[in-house]
Amino acid sequence: MSSPWTSPDPTQYDLGHADAVPPQNGQAAQAPQPAYPGPSGQPAYPGPSGQPAFAPPGAGPAGVAAPQPAYAAPDTPGNSAPTASGYSQASTWSWAPKPGIIPLRPLTLTDLFSGSFSALRKNHSVLFGFTIIVMTVVALLSLAGTMLPLFSFTSLMSNDLDPQASSKALLDSAYLSVVSTIVGYIALLAGSFLAGTVLDGVLSVAVSQLVIGKKITFKQSWALVKPRLWSMLGASFLSMLAVGSPLLVLVILFFMSLYSGPGSDAFFSLFGLLLALSVPVVLASYVISIRFLYAPVCAVLEEKGPIEAVKRSWALTSGSFWVTLGRVILINVVVGFIAGLIVQVIGIIAAIVMFTILGDPSDPSNVWSTIILYGVISALQMLAYSLVVPILAAYQTLMYVDEKIRKENFAPLLAHASQG
Repeated sequence: MSSPWTSPDPTQYDLGHADAVPPQNGQAAQAPQPAYPGPSGQPAYPGPSGQPAFAPPGAGPAGVAAPQPAYAAPDTPGNSAPTASGYSQASTWSWAPKPGIIPLRPLTLTDLFSGSFSALRKNHSVLFGFTIIVMTVVALLSLAGTMLPLFSFTSLMSNDLDPQASSKALLDSAYLSVVSTIVGYIALLAGSFLAGTVLDGVLSVAVSQLVIGKKITFKQSWALVKPRLWSMLGASFLSMLAVGSPLLVLVILFFMSLYSGPGSDAFFSLFGLLLALSVPVVLASYVISIRFLYAPVCAVLEEKGPIEAVKRSWALTSGSFWVTLGRVILINVVVGFIAGLIVQVIGIIAAIVMFTILGDPSDPSNVWSTIILYGVISALQMLAYSLVVPILAAYQTLMYVDEKIRKENFAPLLAHASQG
């Protein structure tokens, strides 16, 4: 299976000059391959070993000029050279090979969205099927995390209302309620974290192969993710820790203000400081989340360790923070709208069921039925997100590919891998 992501530095194989073919499995680099020039002296893309490179349509053999469509070279007027971030004000790519779901050139927003939905169509069995399985497990954990505290709370209330209940029974019920709540939420968080990491890895691998025109099964995708699972978990944990650390400051200030006593001078001082720091701290957390966006993807595709993956993500987003931020906000708005619409439909149906079948939810005879229904609704709402998670995963993976194309001349290496 072709996997260009862990190949040596792609700048060594600048196929814009067609002077080398990447070594495979320890073999020595091969001699330069003949290539057809692209339009207006643009570089050609070499094919597999021993084959001439393929060039944009209309290019003829070396030394033979062919009529070309209007095409502006990077250094001609009307085109601005890419900046250090890899982004320029004008596109210089009038043609690029498209072996898979995206053209192998710097991607536009249209490319990102069309590529994401194309990935869902081309490999829905992995992107949708596996997502539904994982989200079902998370939904069951969510249901259990909701039901356990409610069950314990109901038991506590029944003992509290029972005049015959001993103080020991009340303490036991209270203890059970607190422990079950803590255990339920810890299990939910841990299960969601593990499931989300595995899901991100499998989807990223599947989409990365679709970029070079290869559709893989879940078994093949899992075979690539499994040996990198601990690195992905580590990278995700470090990212979560870095994002949550600034927010921890607000939590500490909040509890310190409560401990100082409402109405005291210390309370007002600490609470004022809390309000003053809220916006900067939240912004800092969001900035860190953008800079570490690609850490799990780097861990699985580039076979980086947790710390190296975080550093790699930071490097990829350097110089392109605002572009990355804008793209992330846009996809979150789109995905949030779709998911919110689905959740609202589920909520309306649940409300109709509740009032037409169960009757008044405040009726003591309907308490357990109402609790169960609320738990089922929560699980269904979480399951509904399985319809939008693959879109988000595909979009972010393509953003990662775009960064490598812009900053590391990665398109030629992807073109070569697509021929394997």
